[in-house]
Amino acid sequence: MEEYERERYTVVGDLVIKAVEQAIEAAASKEEIHFHLNPKTAHARRIKWTKQKFPEIAADLEIVWGAYGDLGYDGLNGNRAREAVEAMERIINEIENRAGVKFE
Repeated sequence: MEEYERERYTVVGDLVIKAVEQAIEAAASKEEIHFHLNPKTAHARRIKWTKQKFPEIAADLEIVWGAYGDLGYDGLNGNRAREAVEAMERIINEIENRAGVKFE
């Protein structure tokens, strides 16, 4: 949130994606699934699993990954960063509620 408030939108895109990926990894690890062990397929498998396990956040995942590209390469304005942060919060909240993982 500090990076968002300072209007460092490229950093926001990077941190949002990392936070979401770590939340997904934490939830999957409760089922003994560890996507990062196979880096070549980790992203695709992580997204597929998440959309199957948490279909209600599928649209938010698309927002996060779309914003990552837009903010990282195009440096778009704060609206895209705000959308990414809001989507990240919904994703993390849903994973916390459904998977029983608490994030701080």
